[in-house]
Amino acid sequence: MKTDLIKNIIKENNGIITAREIKSHNIDSWYLTDMIRKGELERVSRGIYFDPTFNNFDELFFLQKQYGKCIYSYQTALLLHGLTDRNPFINEVTVYQGYNAWRFKNKVNVHQIKKDWYQIGITYVDTIMGNTVTVYDMERTICDIVRDRKKQDPEIFSKAWNLYLKKQNKNIWRLRE
Repeated sequence: MKTDLIKNIIKENNGIITAREIKSHNIDSWYLTDMIRKGELERVSRGIYFDPTFNNFDELFFLQKQYGKCIYSYQTALLLHGLTDRNPFINEVTVYQGYNAWRFKNKVNVHQIKKDWYQIGITYVDTIMGNTVTVYDMERTICDIVRDRKKQDPEIFSKAWNLYLKKQNKNIWRLRE
């Protein structure tokens, strides 16, 4: 019975479940341990488990499940919005200043921003695997890249800007904010 509930949660999350989700449903963590022992689940990281029957392990979704305060930005956001065709060498996220990002700074390129600006331009986008992740909107991403232009590839920005101008759902006035 409890195992069926766990499997339903896993199906809703495209193969991923967290210990926090188990606790919120008042299910003992013993069930997770039992499912791991039977080979029905794999422990990916502390508190995060993956069903190996799902062939679509989504790295972007997994990272945000693990570190909820990170927001995809810069070149990763360009990719998610369809403003570049290049996969970044390393994914880029933004957190607010003062957030302790030491746990995941080796996995991604971490940018820090003032806490007042952290919430501006947050939106949600589906990854290639169909999972929803938190990302900065197109306008915020363009502004971030312009602000940090000395560290950015000018070719990527130029292509992103041209693709942005062709988008139907753009909001050029928002760039002034």
